Amino acid sequence: MADDKLFNAFPPSAREQWEAVIKKELKDKELSTLFVQVEGAQLPPFHMAGEAGPGGSRRRGVKRAGNTWRSTGSIDSASPEANKLALEALMGGADALELYGKPSNWNGLLKDVWVGAIDIAVDGDAALLDQLLALHEQQNTPDAEVSLCLGLPHDADISALKDRLAKHPRIRLFSVSDGAARNTQEALQQGRMLLQRMLDQGYTIDDASARLQFRLHLGDDLFLEVARLRAFREAWAAVVDEFNPQHDCSHNTWLQAVVSYPAETKSGHENLIRATLQAVSAITGGCDGLTIPAPRIPEGDALARRIVRNIHNLLHDESFLGRVADPIGGSYTVEQLTTTYVHEMASAWDRASGLTADQS
Repeated sequence: MADDKLFNAFPPSAREQWEAVIKKELKDKELSTLFVQVEGAQLPPFHMAGEAGPGGSRRRGVKRAGNTWRSTGSIDSASPEANKLALEALMGGADALELYGKPSNWNGLLKDVWVGAIDIAVDGDAALLDQLLALHEQQNTPDAEVSLCLGLPHDADISALKDRLAKHPRIRLFSVSDGAARNTQEALQQGRMLLQRMLDQGYTIDDASARLQFRLHLGDDLFLEVARLRAFREAWAAVVDEFNPQHDCSHNTWLQAVVSYPAETKSGHENLIRATLQAVSAITGGCDGLTIPAPRIPEGDALARRIVRNIHNLLHDESFLGRVADPIGGSYTVEQLTTTYVHEMASAWDRASGLTADQS
């Protein structure tokens, strides 16, 4: 075949040849200067066919058609201008809102908002759920398309909500954060605890797993953050697997990625670059929603909010990161980083489980 002749004409290069090329580009620096350090392991910068270790048992990129994410605007609900800011975000390209704080009037906050077209995250209760569902009903949102996170306290009794939520598969009840320290292990443990609480209150594992979302804060290392998000999905799938769900999709979860800024910066503008890089890592890592808080810049908050919205728009509409499912899947470095993180999470989980058993 013609293809056979083509491949025979270009025999593969040996490792020594590739290392020589890389060393030349490094101007005779040692190849070890490119090694990636993560969790005590040293990962080489490239590998030859057949050298990679075994990967995870599950597909790490769970999206099949495109790589959509919710562009999330963060709004202080108690602000007198909350409705104006929400409309500004949505008309600027956002398709999700995080509403923190306690407004005096939810209907006023969401005035002129087409709630059926967006995802909403709040810190609420059962009474607020009634209000939001009533608003969806007024706007004729199909039950299966109501998308929101109620953000209940983790000790809330939700047994009375089970039947009411049966026709709303996209309503999440709890949000679990890894905190400013980005403690993914703690987030996994809290998530498992919430799963068990829901099971104790009459939920099935398939329904309980759909009622959770995780809020993961980002760091500045692009490849490490991509791997961390992918590893978290794999580690969470292993947690859910303990409960033997009937549907394979129950192993998945909603990941809301959040850009984070250091307490001090040299320039008011460097956080705009930081936000862009962290956004790229979250999106290529397969987040479901992405929150980019507006940083403080000399030109003022209005321009900062506009730039943050346009980071989403540029990455989606001009960089086309939304078109390719699992855009970084197969990358040797990221796959190996992901495997390393998964092993570390599993080891930490085993240690925590052993401590729990000893204490009981």
